Amino acid sequence: MEVLESVDAVIEKYARKTTPIRKWIYVAIGSIFVGCAFIGIFVPGWPTVSWMVPAAYLFSISDERFFRWTMTNRWVGPKVFEYYANGKTLPKHAKNWIIVLITIMSAISIYVTTITGDPGYGQVTIAIVWAIGVWWLWKKVPTRE
Repeated sequence: MEVLESVDAVIEKYARKTTPIRKWIYVAIGSIFVGCAFIGIFVPGWPTVSWMVPAAYLFSISDERFFRWTMTNRWVGPKVFEYYANGKTLPKHAKNWIIVLITIMSAISIYVTTITGDPGYGQVTIAIVWAIGVWWLWKKVPTRE
C-alpha cells in the first residue's frame, strides 16, 4: 500500500473537477458536514473527524482549496490527512471499535423501539440497517494494521 507523504500528493491523487452546479452543491453539503464537525470540538461525545471525512470527500470532488483546508486545519487536519495519506483505510482497532459502538447503539435503539410499543417493524428495520452497516464496514472498508 502506497503511503502519500504530503498534502500536495494527496490532492494530486484524489482531487477531481466537476460541473459548476455540482461543485456548489457538493461544497454546500460539505459545509454542513464541517458545521457538524465544528460542534464536535465543543460537545463531548459528538464526533469531529467522522464528520470531516465526508466533508473532505465532497470537497475533493468539488473544490481543491476546501479539500486542502480539511487536511491542514489545526483541529482535525492531521487525522483527515492520515486517512487519505494511508489510502483511505481504517486502522483495525478503529474498525473493531466502530463495529462495537454500532452494535451497542443499534441494540439500545431496538430496545427503546420495543418498549415504546412498536409491533416489530422498527426493530426489524434497525436490525437490517445494522447488518448492512456492519457488513459494509467489515468487508468493503479497507483495513490497515
